Amino acid sequence: MAQTLDLPVRLSLAGPVRANAEVEVRLLMGHVMETGFRHDSSGVQVAKDILQFVSVHVGDTLVFESELGTGMAANPMFFFSFTLPPQAADMVVRWIDHQGRTGQMRRPLVYR
Repeated sequence: MAQTLDLPVRLSLAGPVRANAEVEVRLLMGHVMETGFRHDSSGVQVAKDILQFVSVHVGDTLVFESELGTGMAANPMFFFSFTLPPQAADMVVRWIDHQGRTGQMRRPLVYR
């Protein structure tokens, strides 16, 4: 059974939140994204700790996915646009780290 990885996530939408409108999503994930290449002040190698996959679904539709690596900075931030569906649904952000730990954040979309 996979372990859970809870992260602080900030998700915001820019644009009108209504059916069939295009919005820009701003997604900020609080994660150290340690590459495993650094050594601390005593010369000990700092353990690798990176997110490997991030995906965003609205309802059953995949609207964003990314495979990350050691070149990604700490606290990764993503920007992407998509067209909102005709019916309001939940927006779900899912992530998996390099050890197989998983997490998710769910936010309902409420149309005005």
